[in-house]
Amino acid sequence: MTKVITVLIASFFAYFCASQNATTYFTKHQKLADSLSVTYGIPSCVILGVAYHESGGGTSILAKKLHNHFGIKGDCNFAVSHHKSSYRYYPTIEDSYIGFCKLVANKKMYAQMKGTTDCKLWLKKIAATGYAADASSWIAHVIAVIKKYCP
Repeated sequence: MTKVITVLIASFFAYFCASQNATTYFTKHQKLADSLSVTYGIPSCVILGVAYHESGGGTSILAKKLHNHFGIKGDCNFAVSHHKSSYRYYPTIEDSYIGFCKLVANKKMYAQMKGTTDCKLWLKKIAATGYAADASSWIAHVIAVIKKYCP
């Protein structure tokens, strides 16, 4: 019985910490996402949801060492980052967010989607460009994050 109570308490604590991390992540990056939403016409919830999902709320190695919150592949710039990786290095988190928006803006679907507020449709279109390896699972996870944490 003691083990069951210990597991339940640990599970609650883990859930609470994850929830706090997500809320903090969204609050911390909301202004940046809102600004980029105005500039690029991509809903800020899509930007934040993808960033949170891809970076583990900013806790992944890519996010910490390469400032890459979107899992974007490219030049790691070893001379600056001091890391060997097939993922792109960004000087700042803001640069990573801008890089994602530019990547999306360069896709064929962007012209028809720009300014649309349907997050699920945005995610389907982004996934269809090959952004996510397992598109349906990726979409489901990002939508769950958006529903739970995006204002």
